[in-house]
Amino acid sequence: MSLREQFSPRLQALLARDEWLVAEEEYDPAQNLAYESRFCLANGYMGSRAVHEEGFVKNTLPACYVHGVFDRSEAFQRELCNTPDWAKLKIYQEREPLSPESGRIAEYLRVLDLKNGLVAKRYLHTDSRGRRTRVESVKLLSRAMPHCALLRVWLTPLNADALFEIEDIVDATVTNFMDFPRFRVKHLQVEKIECLGAEGCYVETKTRDRDLPVGTGSFTRVLNEKGVPVQRNRAFRPYGEIACEFMDVRAEQGETICIEKFSAVYTGRDGKPLKPALAQALAELSHHGFEAAVQAHVEKQAALWSLADVQLTGDEKMQKALRFDLFHLLGAASFTDDRVGIGAKLLHGEEYGGHSFWDTELFLHPFFDYVFPQVGRNLANYRYHLLDAARRNARRNSHQGAQFPWESADTGEEECPQWTIEPDGSCYRCHVAEYEHHVTAAVAYSAVQYYRITQDQDFWERQGLELLAETARFWASRLQYDAADGAYHIRQVTGPDEWHEPVDDNAYTNRLAHWNLVTAAGYLAECRAARPEVYARLRQKIRLKAEEPEEWKRRAASLYLGASQGLIEQFQGYFALADGEITQWDQNKMPLLPETLRLVPKQQRCILKQADVVMMLFLLGQEFDPETQRLNFDYYEKRTLHRSSLSPGVHCIMGIRTGESARAYEYLERSAYVDLDDNQGNTREGIHAASAAITWQSVVLGYGGMGLGKDGLLEFAPQLPDRWEKLQFSLQYRGRVLRVCITQNELSLMQEGGVTPVAYRCNGTVRQAILS
Repeated sequence: MSLREQFSPRLQALLARDEWLVAEEEYDPAQNLAYESRFCLANGYMGSRAVHEEGFVKNTLPACYVHGVFDRSEAFQRELCNTPDWAKLKIYQEREPLSPESGRIAEYLRVLDLKNGLVAKRYLHTDSRGRRTRVESVKLLSRAMPHCALLRVWLTPLNADALFEIEDIVDATVTNFMDFPRFRVKHLQVEKIECLGAEGCYVETKTRDRDLPVGTGSFTRVLNEKGVPVQRNRAFRPYGEIACEFMDVRAEQGETICIEKFSAVYTGRDGKPLKPALAQALAELSHHGFEAAVQAHVEKQAALWSLADVQLTGDEKMQKALRFDLFHLLGAASFTDDRVGIGAKLLHGEEYGGHSFWDTELFLHPFFDYVFPQVGRNLANYRYHLLDAARRNARRNSHQGAQFPWESADTGEEECPQWTIEPDGSCYRCHVAEYEHHVTAAVAYSAVQYYRITQDQDFWERQGLELLAETARFWASRLQYDAADGAYHIRQVTGPDEWHEPVDDNAYTNRLAHWNLVTAAGYLAECRAARPEVYARLRQKIRLKAEEPEEWKRRAASLYLGASQGLIEQFQGYFALADGEITQWDQNKMPLLPETLRLVPKQQRCILKQADVVMMLFLLGQEFDPETQRLNFDYYEKRTLHRSSLSPGVHCIMGIRTGESARAYEYLERSAYVDLDDNQGNTREGIHAASAAITWQSVVLGYGGMGLGKDGLLEFAPQLPDRWEKLQFSLQYRGRVLRVCITQNELSLMQEGGVTPVAYRCNGTVRQAILS
């Protein structure tokens, strides 16, 4: 029997085919937190972890995160706030709770429907008196009405009549890090606990630092099998920081009753009076009805998947993993708000405080730039809106231009703490923000790539050139001249490999700084010649001196870059470290530290946390010949432990480029399955955003061989694995939708709409897309 067929017909009608379903087929309390992340729902405005709405579950982290709602209070950094939990719907049968951990359960099944964007669940509950009840539910965050969420629960008493007691709850007692007493912080102050109107619950809170208001409300009704409201004894009963509305309903043996809960969230960022806006949204939901609301949501999901879906034939697990990753990326991306980034754990967990890192620019941007360019522009504008904060950050550190923070929230200030507190209470000094400056080059790199892919001239002239110029100014001031060798150096710096900090002349950082300086000078010269009025406006705005771009080029020409061929030293002195190669892996195929280096401190051994030189080759491969890329991939791969989920996907793409196809596919699996298999043991903290995005890059840019040539043409040089029969994906490329189909022997590209054929290059030959 398929997964879908195990649900009742009412739920089957809402579910996609099994190929789109990720299943939890047995209830294991120890796995609750991982599944709360895996089955988390998000709709671009907010995210809701997949808690069991019935409550009475011990191992749980209920959370609703809303884009842009940050606070610090007693925390050591501004954090994405856990806002009031609207998803609670407690159900009792004469005071005995119905939940997965009360009584005995059987026939348990919960699925995440990737296609339709919902979570469905069923189980058979037996209480202490032997009364059996079938429980089914479906939950979704509306794509059509992003402020709204829907929950429906069906209860069927199987061997006795039942009196069900129901509590519709909005819980404002939530905190961040609820299961870490050492880090627990309550970021919201409760302002109002009241009835939404004649019925329903409403909670209004505000952030403690900046008084940003958050309104959370819900409305619940109970229907019989004919759709007629049947609840009794409805009463609003608030207690403490919890808004609760009680009701009960009688059901005869074999009769199914339906509980519908509509919820909504608004914040001060939305520019509307909270309670009236919320009440209107819920009234609209109630008026149109549950089925209509689900249909509108599913249609929006279908529109997203029509562009986002990547179809591959030949590896069913990889196909599902790829859709799983894309589903979560789409959920966290705002299509309307260009003042929010995407956190390293999306809208799915609290690790890293919901902050944006270089992950966004180098790992997430390519997917959105090629497939949903409006999101790519929003992400680029997020950095632009925080440019003044980056300028202040540079001045604070005695530099010029703009220095972007290692961790960014809503203000653009540096959110990376100076001290890190471990779970056992031990502390150590954290130098990441002090030395790891390559994020600034990443912001410039992604802005240029967005422009090259989209040709968005408006963004480029209004925001992109300014970002590029100010980041170049930073690097020009960051370089240090050494008269002894007549070269500029970047001293006291940390590259992507954070286990060696600080070092001098990290190859990755120096190369990206060089790229930033030369590229900025080149684009400004181009603008001065082609659009003198734009150039003049920029010069006046940022007080750019006429000689500055030439000075950037001069300094770049004298910047120490190390070897351009042969084996590249990760930083000065790296080759003198204690050496050893990885020869063993654990059960999850994660590499193990060589025995000979176990007693050697991290700083003194050659072993890396993640891709560093290999990351440089990934971004700037056109600057190095194929043999140099192959030699360095082989050397550093044997010395990388991949303790960051960013690393395997980069090694996958570089493996493809250097002809190591077998090893490349192993890295693809490690990247794609990081959360499905929890192969790093921390899925409970949220979904790995960068890993999800680099998986798309590995498939489309790696095996699909897609890229952008120097002349701006799309290029394809496919290298499908032998097990794949076909790879299909879509792009929104410069205003046109392109459908790409690659088999072992052929590539076809179809254009939807437009009248001008799209030129592209496949394996060196220029072709034109066929009009559909």
